Amino acid sequence: MVGAKGGDWQSIEWLARQPLVSGPPGCRSPRPALPAPDMKLHQLKALVAVADQGSARAAARACGVSPAAITKAVRELEAALKIKLVLHQSTGSTFTEPGRLLLVRARLAVEQLQRAEHEIDALTSRPGNLRVGVAAWVAMTYLGDTVRRFQQRMPDVRLEFFEGAPSVAVPKLRDGTLDLCIGRQPPPPFDAGFCFAPLFRTTSAVVARQGHPLADSRSLSQLAGAQWVLNGLPAATPVDTDDVLGSFLRQSGAIVHIAHTPLAMISLVRSTDLLGVMAWPMIENWVPHDKLQVVALTETLNDVATGLIQRRGEPPSAAARHFIDCFDAVVRSSASGADPIRRRVLRSIDHGS
Repeated sequence: MVGAKGGDWQSIEWLARQPLVSGPPGCRSPRPALPAPDMKLHQLKALVAVADQGSARAAARACGVSPAAITKAVRELEAALKIKLVLHQSTGSTFTEPGRLLLVRARLAVEQLQRAEHEIDALTSRPGNLRVGVAAWVAMTYLGDTVRRFQQRMPDVRLEFFEGAPSVAVPKLRDGTLDLCIGRQPPPPFDAGFCFAPLFRTTSAVVARQGHPLADSRSLSQLAGAQWVLNGLPAATPVDTDDVLGSFLRQSGAIVHIAHTPLAMISLVRSTDLLGVMAWPMIENWVPHDKLQVVALTETLNDVATGLIQRRGEPPSAAARHFIDCFDAVVRSSASGADPIRRRVLRSIDHGS
């Protein structure tokens, strides 16, 4: 337990004296009330998330924010209360005695406020639109179940979906066409007007049509002279990056064509000798059924982050919050699901970003 002197315990004592349920009018606390500390809801949510997930990093993934944001919120709460609440260690986070005491009340406060938000949203929401960009592999695995859950909460909201590739999503987020996007992290330099919260990391592989003359290649060097079609931004294709594939394409002088939708890229790979690159979750869904094959190279292509992209400084609408909640619930439930394709997809995803 972390020790405290004098006023350091005052905020904790104030919290402990508050009844879990308000008493009848006229009831008085057995001890004089102390002034309330300056605690913010997002700080309490961060504290609860750390307790539920076991670490600041895991809490950040669950909340769709950065680990630094979770750590900052907890530290601000500790500063407001003038006492240590959480001990961060390499094996995870543990709570001090005051931290455990606060956690009981914080959890109740967060649950009650979330319930109030849902009830108010249900009373005040009117039919509207929610426009979401979604990466192709996310749409193929999680979108259907997410929409079913969302419609149970907000059946009158009209949904509109767009391709989640950066070349499509970033301009539409910038001009307000999109409300949010679950897609690949845009390449640098990343627009300061957006924030990106990583959810998954996936590896990729080179794909070719079945029977392609280079399909049995085992190294990138054997692919010299081939032409490529990639799904990305013209100004920031892998040719301009320093990863394994980008370095090879630049050094080999390969011709790289750009497709702004994965369907166009796949169609070209399937019907020509162009080579493409696909994330493994998409490969698990598409390659076995579409006359494509993976080129089994010895080189490992760089990981790609997929996450939530939103406009910075703009709070999400009630519909957007519910959609994100439903998506998170579907991803969590998939871990124990019986769908064999989804299980293979999950094995190809790293949730440790």
